[in-house]
Amino acid sequence: MERRAAPGMRFIACCDLHSTWAALKPIRSYDDLESGISTLTLTPFDSVRPTLQRQTSLPPKRYPRVLRHLRYTFLTVYRRLFTAVFIANMIPLFIILHPFQGNNTNRINPNTLATAASTNLLVAILIRQDIIVNAIFRTAWLVPWQLPLRIRRVVARCYCYGGIHSGAAIAGTAWWTAFSILLTLNFVKDGLFTMPIVVTTFAILGLLVAILVLAYPSLRERWHNTFELTHRFLGWASILLFWIQLILLTSHETNTGSSSAHNTIMHALLHTPTFWNLSIITLLLAYPWLRLRKWEFTPEVLSQHAIRLRFTNPVHKFSCLSISKDPLREWHPFATFPSTLTPNKTGENSLIISSAGDWTHSIISLAQTLQNRTTHLPTTSETPEKHTETPKMSFYIKGHPRSGVLSLSCLFPRAILLTTGSGIGPALSSLLDRPPAQSIRLVWSTRSPIKTYGYELYRQVLETDPEAVIIDTDQMGRPDLVDVACRLWKDMGDGKGAEVVFVLSNKGVTKKVVRGLETRGVPAFGPVWDS
Repeated sequence: MERRAAPGMRFIACCDLHSTWAALKPIRSYDDLESGISTLTLTPFDSVRPTLQRQTSLPPKRYPRVLRHLRYTFLTVYRRLFTAVFIANMIPLFIILHPFQGNNTNRINPNTLATAASTNLLVAILIRQDIIVNAIFRTAWLVPWQLPLRIRRVVARCYCYGGIHSGAAIAGTAWWTAFSILLTLNFVKDGLFTMPIVVTTFAILGLLVAILVLAYPSLRERWHNTFELTHRFLGWASILLFWIQLILLTSHETNTGSSSAHNTIMHALLHTPTFWNLSIITLLLAYPWLRLRKWEFTPEVLSQHAIRLRFTNPVHKFSCLSISKDPLREWHPFATFPSTLTPNKTGENSLIISSAGDWTHSIISLAQTLQNRTTHLPTTSETPEKHTETPKMSFYIKGHPRSGVLSLSCLFPRAILLTTGSGIGPALSSLLDRPPAQSIRLVWSTRSPIKTYGYELYRQVLETDPEAVIIDTDQMGRPDLVDVACRLWKDMGDGKGAEVVFVLSNKGVTKKVVRGLETRGVPAFGPVWDS
């Protein structure tokens, strides 16, 4: 006999490693949770077989294996953007350097190479600015549902803008390499430049190459803190040397009369494109730090594994907030979401931090210490108010909160959000701020959701999406998330099916699930771990 969930009842289904499904005992009310139902029991598979027998296997993969690997691994949108930017630079670079075949370097203007290098570095830095990123995402949000799905899917790939950053950075380094070689040849053959100019030029090249090497994905993942420090400090050092080199070079050209139209250094600088590129780059690097400030957060210890930070500072919907204890060392982004279902009444927002490394573990330990210290305050007649004292934590914030990948779910009237662990934070952000007519189905796979993240957050999830699929991996093991997503993708919306699936998990799971869905014809989106 088929079991149907009555109003207020919840089924939590999961698929085990063998793709067999089971249903959990229905939760009849939130009072059941408060009264101590934290371990839910399985009902026989046969009781829910009728509702699932339409999908007995995963859809077949599209294309032959080689084409699949080429399409969904080597030719991702990120890599296509990277390739387009890189090739667009290499073609003119080859054309400009063509006179080298005749060993005639005098036909090449070094300023052209320097301008191209600084322009590419400007693009690489500009595309990473909070204001630009938010402008890209908020422009995408304006796309109406009436447009064809194919167009909306293309627009939703705007989060792959990192390909432009990487492509422009490497292309800029290539232009600067050509400039350095040309400058050296002119110095050796004709004595056109001075030794300080040559040394400064190669010092810049060394810094740029070091930044690129340490940003290589495998090295960045292995030594992430080193990557973050070198990306910041070597980047600043290279810009400083750019200024020194530009002033030395302009001064040399002015004093030697090689640029007769310019009478003074300042006049020459104002007529040099690289000067304006460096000026904009300097402003872009300084701007976020001019907005450095401290925000106060109220920690709530959810478990040994996770804490919730509440704050009252206003943030835009779908925002991702980067916080730090040591601004010069490391920054950690977390998605924000309204603390209640009626955010306009309280103005309070939250973010979830789960233990995923040394930094997050230390923050959770600090929150636990603060909570224990507040709980065990001594009782005195003079200070009874101390017993209601709320612990506070302070973090640095800079720049503007950024929009995240899941915010692009608003481009689709029917979408599935598939997340694991603390990814419930970004998922709640999209669920709570979604358009009124949008239908979203949440899939949350995590260990002991109530025990790990608390009853209040669990209830907020159910109130936001009463039909959410919540998988307790402690009870049933890790599910085949590709299978889960495929089943929901077909059944959602009274048989209409979902238009897309958004995936948010760790790097390995996200790539595996997104690729597993796309190869089966299911449109899937997930963050890319670029530079």
